[in-house]
Amino acid sequence: MPRRPFESRIQDLVYNLDVGFGLRLIQGGLVFLTILLIMLLYTATQFRGLDNAEAMDYAQLGRNLMVHKRFVTQNIRPLSLAHFRNRTGQSRAQIEGHPDLFHPPLYPMLLAGGFRLGHVAFREGRRTGAYPPEQWVIIPLNHGFVVLSGIVLFLMGRRLFGLRVAGLSLAAFFLSRVVWEDSISGTGLPMVMFFALLSFYAALRAVEKRMEAPDRRVCFIWLAVSAIACGLAVLTRYAAIALLPGAALFIGWQFRPRSWRWAALYVFIALLLIAPWLVRNTLISGNPFGLALHTALYDSRLSEGATLERAVTPPVLEIGNVLRALSIKWMTRMAELTDGRLRALGNGLLFPLFLAALFFRFSRREVHAFRWCVTLSLLLMLLLAGCFSDSVFRLLDILWPVVIIYGLAFFLLLLDRLQLEIRLLQTAITGVVLAATALPLVFALLPPRKGFPYPPYYPPFIQQVSDMLRPNEVMCTDMPWAVAWYGNRAAIHLPPTLDDFYQLNDYHQRISGLYFTTLTRDRPYARMLRTHDTYKTWFPVLELRVPSDFPLSYAYHPYNYDQLFLTDYPRWLEQKKK
Repeated sequence: MPRRPFESRIQDLVYNLDVGFGLRLIQGGLVFLTILLIMLLYTATQFRGLDNAEAMDYAQLGRNLMVHKRFVTQNIRPLSLAHFRNRTGQSRAQIEGHPDLFHPPLYPMLLAGGFRLGHVAFREGRRTGAYPPEQWVIIPLNHGFVVLSGIVLFLMGRRLFGLRVAGLSLAAFFLSRVVWEDSISGTGLPMVMFFALLSFYAALRAVEKRMEAPDRRVCFIWLAVSAIACGLAVLTRYAAIALLPGAALFIGWQFRPRSWRWAALYVFIALLLIAPWLVRNTLISGNPFGLALHTALYDSRLSEGATLERAVTPPVLEIGNVLRALSIKWMTRMAELTDGRLRALGNGLLFPLFLAALFFRFSRREVHAFRWCVTLSLLLMLLLAGCFSDSVFRLLDILWPVVIIYGLAFFLLLLDRLQLEIRLLQTAITGVVLAATALPLVFALLPPRKGFPYPPYYPPFIQQVSDMLRPNEVMCTDMPWAVAWYGNRAAIHLPPTLDDFYQLNDYHQRISGLYFTTLTRDRPYARMLRTHDTYKTWFPVLELRVPSDFPLSYAYHPYNYDQLFLTDYPRWLEQKKK
């Protein structure tokens, strides 16, 4: 075949760069570079280390999984110790190799793989103070899931409303401060977001294939992908179980005939995926979700200040008292959430447009049904957030991309109905909406910059105290999650009272160090430390008026008396000799 003339090949190249594949390639490259620039800029200005207890808990689980090949924890809760003592009948606490019963396994598994592949050192950077596992594994892993979520969002927006809405939704997504806040938090929320979006996108594709040509094989493949993604989301966060009813309802609503059989098959596949982990929890603790459900009682009338989690001898919980405490806590928290935080969900601008879009009837049946099924999952998560911690409320962010799609679609619908003759004016109005969406991100990038999350978290201080103990010794502290992660030390939550500490030390586990940080020492002097039942027994110890029979009588003050470390002999002298 003769070669084409050089001029003809040049014309083809120019055509591709102008309107063909080359143009799309250049546009995609520019979009990727813009996303990368925002990612690097936000990380450089906002991240100085983890400041979330849950993120540190997940991180130490990942490291322990890498080292011990088991799902064990160094963040020891007295509630968990008491549970195992009651279940096994042993008088001594199981500290080494203590199984974790509060978290699902998937995110720690990915962290363990990242730690192993990255060969990172678990010591702070001497010059920057940065912690290498966070800098090179945890944050990049979460950023990667943000990018994957953006890809699925674009595909979903294009399927629902076309390329225009998809492109604007992608821009609004990566200009959302809440997305990058979740990404640098280290809590794995971008991972749950990706699986949630993939689950709903695959369900949407299954419905489309069912409507185009009822080929059961193609429909089953997309349905199985959706169910597996939903199961993986639950294995990342238990509260993501709220996704399952919404996705199953969408399948049952749109699949015809025998629609609810397909929905039952969907639920079966998802539950089959998470069943092995539920069996593991049941064999160890007697409960499919371990002790995670007990966290609903934290900060309730049965456990002020999370004393249930820290109680050496937990109280007997009667079903009537539990239901009464949960109902009061739920009503109180729901009043707080709906009063302010719910209205500020996402960036506070597109969420009202999403609510308005719920009452507009779209022409396509699957588009109309899809929003109600997603809304069902949002409502279920909101109901769970009323009973559990703030981390469950932050889980609402995983469906923020769907809110963006419908909010912008409704906005563009209103804009088109204005019938503006000047196209530049339409573009300007759209740009103003995107700019308003990006304002929180813009102001976050402006000075002043964030510093290290001290108080109370700073790796060098925590590692200095942790290194004073021998490998088989145990510490008791008010931030065991940080000691477990940064200090690589088994740490027990500070018991509510001094008597509980004596009971823990004398009968269950010898404590070699007692570490108080600003989490305790910064509490109001008169209102909390001197009068509150949970803290007043510790007040003399904090003022170094320890009882004569107290086993830890030697005091060390790290970092200008901000912290207090008590131990059985002056271990810091040995540390200076090394």
